[in-house]
This record gives sequence, structure tokens and C-alpha cells, in this order.
Amino acid sequence: MYSSILIAGQFVNLGVKENNPVTQMKLQKMVFFAHGLHLAVNNGDPLVREKFLAWRFGPVVPTIYQLYKKWGNAPIIERTSITVNFLPLENFSELTPSAVEAIQSTWEITRDVDAVTLSNWSHAKNSPWDITYKRFGENGIIDDNLIREYFEQQIQSNAV
Repeated sequence: MYSSILIAGQFVNLGVKENNPVTQMKLQKMVFFAHGLHLAVNNGDPLVREKFLAWRFGPVVPTIYQLYKKWGNAPIIERTSITVNFLPLENFSELTPSAVEAIQSTWEITRDVDAVTLSNWSHAKNSPWDITYKRFGENGIIDDNLIREYFEQQIQSNAV
């Protein structure tokens, strides 16, 4: 389990590296997607330790929001400096293979999808965000079990 900032930084850096920068809104959805994929494929093992909240525009980790809010809705064009044990983290070197796979799979699937489309996807009927937002309103904590079950269903329905 990792800090959401570490996972978000991987997506920011991939975007900068490939000249396909992400916006904050897209970044939030990518981290959520990677987390859900990781939960579904790895027997409920979370990718990020922080909880996602049901905000108006979808699932959000407030720590990511605070770090990148200065960008507003503009593309994030500066690499993120990420350190683990005070050493720079490069090329996923400190991440488990399952974390790398979740990040890379998510990048492949979502890199060319705009933030609004990803937000609309996260708002789908009976999605973890939808259930939580209806039940608890804005700032409701999205339960990892809901996320896992939803992504397991998505994987199964797309495998057919």
C-alpha cells in the first residue's frame, strides 16, 4: 500500500514524459481506476492507503487535490519529485510488480481519455461513487469493498 501522492506522481511523470500531460481531475480518476484495478486483481489489497471521498465530480483523494490544485484545470506539465526513504524514486523502482501493473494498465487504458469522460464513467449508475454519494452525500468515504466489487464486475463483463 502506497501514498496516493506516490501513485499520482507516477501518472504525472508518465504524462510529462510522453507529452500527454494530465489535469488534476483526470489524475484523480486515474489513481481511482488504478486503485480499483489493484483491489480487484489482488484479492482486495489496496494500492493507496488514503480513502477516496465522493466529491461532486467523482472520487477524490484530498491529498492529491491539495498538491495539484495550483494547476486548476490546466495540464500538469512539471514532473513530480517523488522520494522514498529520502531517495528519488525513478522508473517504478520501489513499487511492487502488482502496483506497476495497475499503474501501467491504467495508463494504457486512460491516457487518451479526457477528464470529463472519466468523470462521467465514475458517475455511472451503481458505481462506488454513485452509491456513496447517494447514501452519504459529498465527502462520503467510498468503501474499498464497494470499489473492489465494482472493478471485479467490470473486469468480468469486459472479459466476455
